[in-house]
Amino acid sequence: MATILRALLTAVLILYGWVAWTGAHAGQGTDALALHLRAGLFAALAAAAILSLPFAYFLGTGFWIKAFVRASRAGPEWEARHRQWTKGRAYPWMYAAPFSAAGLAITGGLAETGRIAPLWHTLFFAAAALSALVALVLVPPVMRRNAALMDRLADRHVLPRPGTPAMEALVEEESRTALPPLFQLSRVLMYAAVQILIVWLYLRFGTEGWRDTPLWPFGVAFIVLFTVGLGLNARFDPEHPRPAGAAWGRALTVGAACAGLLVVLIRAGAG
Repeated sequence: MATILRALLTAVLILYGWVAWTGAHAGQGTDALALHLRAGLFAALAAAAILSLPFAYFLGTGFWIKAFVRASRAGPEWEARHRQWTKGRAYPWMYAAPFSAAGLAITGGLAETGRIAPLWHTLFFAAAALSALVALVLVPPVMRRNAALMDRLADRHVLPRPGTPAMEALVEEESRTALPPLFQLSRVLMYAAVQILIVWLYLRFGTEGWRDTPLWPFGVAFIVLFTVGLGLNARFDPEHPRPAGAAWGRALTVGAACAGLLVVLIRAGAG
């Protein structure tokens, strides 16, 4: 995975170079400016997706290590060693790189319409390129160390064999401690709801051709997903589950408040 990430981050830097080249020629006419805007949008979206991969990798391997440690009774020190990725030099840059890419796209749209000074767009470009370069240098070695940790864990500890009493006891224990599926679904729904609003904000303030995108479809989708997610989260919380009436009552109250705010924003001209 470290080799793949290195190749993808190299591609991101090449994309940034292409965007810089089109930006240097954007003043030569409408077609040149349109090319720069399309190049910037493509590069920002690709960079944001690629620069989010380290989080997915470390979270995914963290779940694997946690499950393997529980199953093999390996001891808590393995999970503690895995969590070291959040304390190294690479960790802040994992946040800086994708946020700088998003800021690059948004400030580009704002600068093109004259709502902010072009200097801000230039600064975000420098931050995006620098953070991607630093991530290229710092993140892959951390991923290699994490992979080596997983290999050592698998070599030194063995899972119970299928069909043995030890495996049956493990399955029973995991069934008792596993998070309820609907509780996990609630987190996905609330995360998706927030992402929908971010998409609208980008279309409205970070692009030229989509600036008139109405708020109401995105707002309605946010309210539905967030309300359902909030209700499921409270109802199926494994530690403090609420009665159905209390869980859904609070969720519907929050949903109604969000709906009221949406109506106010639409009447104010946002939708």
